[in-house]
Amino acid sequence: AIFKSCDLSMADFRNVSALGIEIRHCRAQGSDFRGASFMNMITTRTWFCSAYITNTNLSYANFSKVVLEKCELWENRWMGTQVLGATFSGSDLSGGEFSSFDWRAANFTHCD
Repeated sequence: AIFKSCDLSMADFRNVSALGIEIRHCRAQGSDFRGASFMNMITTRTWFCSAYITNTNLSYANFSKVVLEKCELWENRWMGTQVLGATFSGSDLSGGEFSSFDWRAANFTHCD
Protein backbone atom coordinates (compact mmCIF):
# COMPACT_ATOMS: atom_id res chain seq x y z
CA ALA A 1 0.00 0.00 0.00
CA ILE A 2 1.16 3.53 -0.72
CA PHE A 3 -0.01 6.55 1.27
CA LYS A 4 1.19 10.00 0.15
CA SER A 5 0.07 13.25 1.78
CA CYS A 6 -2.74 11.44 3.62
CA ASP A 7 -4.34 11.99 7.01
CA LEU A 8 -3.89 8.64 8.76
CA SER A 9 -4.38 10.04 12.26
CA MET A 10 -5.70 7.39 14.66
CA ALA A 11 -5.61 4.76 11.88
CA ASP A 12 -5.76 1.13 13.00
CA PHE A 13 -2.93 -0.85 11.37
CA ARG A 14 -2.96 -3.56 14.05
CA ASN A 15 -1.97 -7.02 12.79
CA VAL A 16 -1.81 -5.99 9.12
CA SER A 17 0.65 -7.45 6.63
CA ALA A 18 2.53 -4.29 5.67
CA LEU A 19 5.59 -5.56 3.77
CA GLY A 20 6.76 -2.78 1.45
CA ILE A 21 4.34 -0.17 2.79
CA GLU A 22 5.02 3.45 1.86
CA ILE A 23 3.80 6.24 4.12
CA ARG A 24 5.21 9.57 2.93
CA HIS A 25 4.38 13.16 3.89
CA CYS A 26 1.43 11.99 6.02
CA ARG A 27 -0.15 12.76 9.35
CA ALA A 28 -0.31 9.55 11.37
CA GLN A 29 -0.63 10.85 14.91
CA GLY A 30 -1.95 8.21 17.29
CA SER A 31 -1.95 5.45 14.66
CA ASP A 32 -1.70 1.92 16.04
CA PHE A 33 0.82 -0.42 14.38
CA ARG A 34 0.91 -3.10 17.12
CA GLY A 35 1.22 -6.55 15.59
CA ALA A 36 1.81 -5.17 12.08
CA SER A 37 4.27 -7.22 10.05
CA PHE A 38 6.77 -5.42 7.82
CA MET A 39 8.77 -8.59 7.18
CA ASN A 40 9.02 -11.46 4.75
CA MET A 41 9.90 -14.66 6.60
CA ILE A 42 12.20 -16.82 4.48
CA THR A 43 12.86 -19.33 7.27
CA THR A 44 12.24 -19.14 11.01
CA ARG A 45 15.70 -17.57 11.38
CA THR A 46 15.91 -15.61 8.13
CA TRP A 47 13.80 -12.64 7.12
CA PHE A 48 13.94 -9.17 5.68
CA CYS A 49 11.84 -6.10 6.34
CA SER A 50 10.65 -3.46 3.92
CA ALA A 51 8.94 -0.19 4.84
CA TYR A 52 9.27 3.43 3.75
CA ILE A 53 7.83 5.77 6.36
CA THR A 54 9.25 9.24 5.69
CA ASN A 55 8.42 12.89 6.38
CA THR A 56 5.48 11.76 8.52
CA ASN A 57 4.12 12.88 11.87
CA LEU A 58 4.13 9.73 14.02
CA SER A 59 3.49 11.53 17.31
CA TYR A 60 1.80 9.28 19.86
CA ALA A 61 1.66 6.38 17.38
CA ASN A 62 2.12 2.88 18.81
CA PHE A 63 4.90 0.70 17.38
CA SER A 64 5.17 -1.61 20.41
CA LYS A 65 6.88 -4.94 19.56
CA VAL A 66 7.06 -4.08 15.84
CA VAL A 67 10.11 -5.15 13.80
CA LEU A 68 11.28 -2.49 11.33
CA GLU A 69 14.86 -3.58 10.57
CA LYS A 70 16.87 -1.84 7.83
CA CYS A 71 13.93 0.36 6.82
CA GLU A 72 13.70 3.94 5.56
CA LEU A 73 12.27 5.92 8.49
CA TRP A 74 13.85 9.33 7.97
CA GLU A 75 12.64 12.86 8.75
CA ASN A 76 9.67 11.74 10.87
CA ARG A 77 8.28 13.33 14.02
CA TRP A 78 8.36 10.81 16.90
CA MET A 79 6.95 12.88 19.78
CA GLY A 80 5.65 10.54 22.49
CA THR A 81 5.65 7.56 20.11
CA GLN A 82 5.35 4.19 21.89
CA VAL A 83 8.18 1.81 20.90
CA LEU A 84 8.34 -0.67 23.81
CA GLY A 85 9.95 -3.90 22.62
CA ALA A 86 10.26 -2.72 19.00
CA THR A 87 13.32 -3.36 16.81
CA PHE A 88 14.62 -0.65 14.47
CA SER A 89 18.07 -2.20 13.99
CA GLY A 90 19.88 -0.89 10.91
CA SER A 91 17.11 1.56 9.96
CA ASP A 92 17.67 5.11 8.76
CA LEU A 93 16.14 7.44 11.38
CA SER A 94 18.11 10.48 10.23
CA GLY A 95 16.53 13.92 10.37
CA GLY A 96 13.90 12.73 12.83
CA GLU A 97 12.43 14.86 15.60
CA PHE A 98 12.44 12.94 18.89
CA SER A 99 10.88 14.33 22.05
CA SER A 100 9.28 12.52 24.98
CA PHE A 101 10.84 9.44 23.38
CA ASP A 102 12.26 6.49 25.35
CA TRP A 103 15.42 5.35 23.54
CA ARG A 104 15.86 2.51 26.06
CA ALA A 105 12.50 0.94 25.22
CA ALA A 106 13.53 -0.46 21.81
CA ASN A 107 16.51 -1.78 19.83
CA PHE A 108 18.23 0.94 17.77
CA THR A 109 21.56 -0.81 17.06
CA HIS A 110 23.33 0.20 13.83
CA CYS A 111 20.82 2.96 13.07
CA ASP A 112 21.64 6.23 11.32
